[in-house]
Amino acid sequence: MMIDMNTPIGQKIEQRLQQEQIIWLTTVDSRRTPQPRPVWFHWDGETVLIFSQVKGAKVRHIADNPRVALNFNTDEEGGEVGVLIGEAVLLKEPVLAGRMKAYLEKYAQGIQDIGLTPEAMLGEYPVVILVTPLAVRGF
Repeated sequence: MMIDMNTPIGQKIEQRLQQEQIIWLTTVDSRRTPQPRPVWFHWDGETVLIFSQVKGAKVRHIADNPRVALNFNTDEEGGEVGVLIGEAVLLKEPVLAGRMKAYLEKYAQGIQDIGLTPEAMLGEYPVVILVTPLAVRGF
């Protein structure tokens, strides 16, 4: 099911998905405690792509419970709230070349800033998480 990005909040979230560098991924641990963490991501108009280390807690959490939330930082006054609720899957197949290229271009400076090459980054973060948003909310 595709979410409707034609609503006013949907349009705001769509714009932020295209422009923001960081999104907060919230998974739920085995004790049902929410575990938010900032992550790099790529939006292709339908799904959010995130990479993880193999032993990342988020990988275990998603394997146990695929329901996740994604949210953006607010502005300084607490406005510009944007939240997506969705289902995450751990992909077994490789990311399509065009999408991989777009992700690596988006984070070229960030990858360099952490002292890695694109190849080294993908070696350190080989797990592919794909989130399909099912609902959006915000103001």
